[in-house]
Amino acid sequence: MNEVTLQGVIKDIQYSHSIGNLNYEKANLLVKRADGKEDLIPIKFKDYFNRYHENDFVELKGNIRSYSEKLEDGKNKVNLYVFTYFDIPDSNETNYIELDGRICSIDKIRIAPNGQQNIHFILANNILVSGKKINSYIPCVAWGDMSEDISGFNVSDKVELIGELHSRLYKKHFDNGEIEFRVAYEVNINSIGRV
Repeated sequence: MNEVTLQGVIKDIQYSHSIGNLNYEKANLLVKRADGKEDLIPIKFKDYFNRYHENDFVELKGNIRSYSEKLEDGKNKVNLYVFTYFDIPDSNETNYIELDGRICSIDKIRIAPNGQQNIHFILANNILVSGKKINSYIPCVAWGDMSEDISGFNVSDKVELIGELHSRLYKKHFDNGEIEFRVAYEVNINSIGRV
C-alpha cells in the first residue's frame, strides 16, 4: 500500500530526465496545512500527462518514492518525491498518505525545542509498477503519546500507517563552522498499527 492524495498549487515545472524516448518532468506542489503552514512537496510525472501550468491549482493522487543521491562529501542522501499520473483523488483530502512496510531503522525518543517528544524511523515500502518492484525508504515522524507507542516497535516490524507528507527547513552545521539550510521531507504520522 502506498497512496498519496494532495491538493495545492503547482510551482517550478521543469524537465527532470528521460528514459528511452519518454521524458519526465518535475515540479513542486505548494500544499497548505490546516494550521496555516505550507509544505513544498516535490512531484514527478511523465511530461505528456501534465495538463497544468505554473501556479495552477492541482488535485492529484500518486505514490511516494525515494531515490539516493551521492553528495560531494561522499555520503548518500535519500530524496523523496510523489510520482503521479495526475489522477483525480477519490476524496477531498488536502494532504493524505497511506503506507505499509517494514521498519528498517528507528531512533530513540527526542525532545523538540518546543518541549514535545517525537520519534523518527525509516519505513521500507515496496510497490509493483508495470511488474517491476520499486523499493522506497521513507522517513517518518510521530509526536506526543504516539512516539511512546512507537518506541516499543522493533526493526523489521510490519506496520500500516496514515499521515501527511511534510517538508521542513533545517540547518546543517559543518565542522568548519559553515551552516547550510536544507529541506527534509517526512511522513507526519496520524495513526499506526502493526500488521
